[in-house]
Amino acid sequence: MDLSQYRLETLRQDGEFILYRGLRQTKAETSPPSILAESPVMERPAPATIKKIEHEFSLKDELNPAWAIRPTALTQQQSRTMLVFEDSDGEPLDRLLRRPMELKQFLRCAIGLAAALGQAHRRGLIHKDIKPSNVLANAALDQTRLMGFGIASRLPRERQRPAPPEFISGI
Repeated sequence: MDLSQYRLETLRQDGEFILYRGLRQTKAETSPPSILAESPVMERPAPATIKKIEHEFSLKDELNPAWAIRPTALTQQQSRTMLVFEDSDGEPLDRLLRRPMELKQFLRCAIGLAAALGQAHRRGLIHKDIKPSNVLANAALDQTRLMGFGIASRLPRERQRPAPPEFISGI
């Protein structure tokens, strides 16, 4: 996928990834008017970071746009690996939480998040990285969707090797 026809605006950045919203600059009818794209923060990311991106892309057929932000392409742009998603016009929940949220909006978001998690679990997916930056909410449309499936598991029950107690997956 050629991202040069999109103007990328940063939605969020954490220690590992940058999430962009891309708005199409050309009149190409074959490409969507907007996309989401995620890339590693580091120019030369750790292999584990690339593995997360590839794993999330591998789940694309199991993620439903009714409750998840579904990847559509895995591409290289300016020597960076980028994961491209369908855009639901939502905002990362961590951005929405920077200001007070009305109770009605909070409850709709919470119910939407619970429903999205329920759908993921029905498909046998365990997200393992639920946090505000991995939730996109669109208050105007009462929609809440999950993303950040880079460390998700397909197994209904997973046996993990013992890890040091100070290490928590997904942080």
